[in-house]
Amino acid sequence: MAEKCIPVDKELCSTLSFGTYSFPAEIFYDDLDEYANNFVNWHKQREVEISQILEGEAEVQVLEKKISLRAGDVFLILPHALHMVKKGTGKIARYRTVIFDPVLLYGYKGSYFYEKYYRTFAAAQPFYHFADTGKSWEREAAAHLESLFAGFKEISEHRELCICTHLQRLWLSLCENLSDSSGKVDCSQQEQQRTAVLLNFLHEHYREKFTLDQLAASAHISKGECCRFFKKMVHMTPWEYLLEYRLSRSMELLDKKDLNISEVAEMTGFSTVSYYITEFKKKMGDTPLGYRKNRLK
Repeated sequence: MAEKCIPVDKELCSTLSFGTYSFPAEIFYDDLDEYANNFVNWHKQREVEISQILEGEAEVQVLEKKISLRAGDVFLILPHALHMVKKGTGKIARYRTVIFDPVLLYGYKGSYFYEKYYRTFAAAQPFYHFADTGKSWEREAAAHLESLFAGFKEISEHRELCICTHLQRLWLSLCENLSDSSGKVDCSQQEQQRTAVLLNFLHEHYREKFTLDQLAASAHISKGECCRFFKKMVHMTPWEYLLEYRLSRSMELLDKKDLNISEVAEMTGFSTVSYYITEFKKKMGDTPLGYRKNRLK
């Protein structure tokens, strides 16, 4: 089974398409065990994403803000917000997601619904989340979300209209009740673009040897600023992230039986096979060969 990965362009924008042109909405059920290194890689998208944790725990990071979520918790990510999702401290992390073009909410830009119910809400912050703590509006929102997911499975003449109705009811509940501080991210557009540049450099050059000077130069900043900024935004040093990324890419290659472990190590930028095996075992609790055998059972 191939490891999942979100395909992105050079600006880390997802290249996936959702639904159809006439009805741009779709639902997904995800298990983080199916993703390389148990995380959904950094990306952004043009659509709205609303997800609910079904089992276990997950860490969601939107730019520099990171939060741990448990079963039942819901998070909402607005278009063009750079984010990633990874497994939490437990053994499992499963969640479901509805992704849709916000045009389903407001019809067209400049409309009354766009100005009052979408633009203001979306402009306040890129990320919202809530948990069912017993408040009536949270139970109501959870019920609307359940109806929304159920609507995608229905086969009826008015299926799409029902989905939009559930979606708009959920959106109204969120607009009325989510506080401005629940997902506040103190990050400018320039900082988001710089983060994407640095991550993209690492993604493009992970197979090679390069210096901190080269990484910093890609974003036109100093080495010191590069380390400080990267740690602030990604919660890792550049080299910690690079190791994580190399390991995740190696897991994809381990599904290819025609490549030996030495070739996988070389193709993913590890200086020696022994170093690769050591870091892989430290991360996954098994050797690359053991991991491959278990995957191919």
